[in-house]
Amino acid sequence: MGTSAPTKSIPMVVRFLKRDVTMACGFSVWQRGYHDHIIRNDADYRHIWEYIDTNPAKWREDCYYEGGVM
Repeated sequence: MGTSAPTKSIPMVVRFLKRDVTMACGFSVWQRGYHDHIIRNDADYRHIWEYIDTNPAKWREDCYYEGGVM
């Protein structure tokens, strides 16, 4: 008896989550796609952590920033 790879279930979970939230809101609040990534080693983890940790500080430099609350 085989098992499916975990990555095959991620898109299904995301699809159901998006569907349920969209139905509750009455309109879509989601971007068109997403990027998933398997963290393969400590250096990869640190790189991703650094991106997540510093990204909000760069919001004012983003072309979509309009001034508002952050």
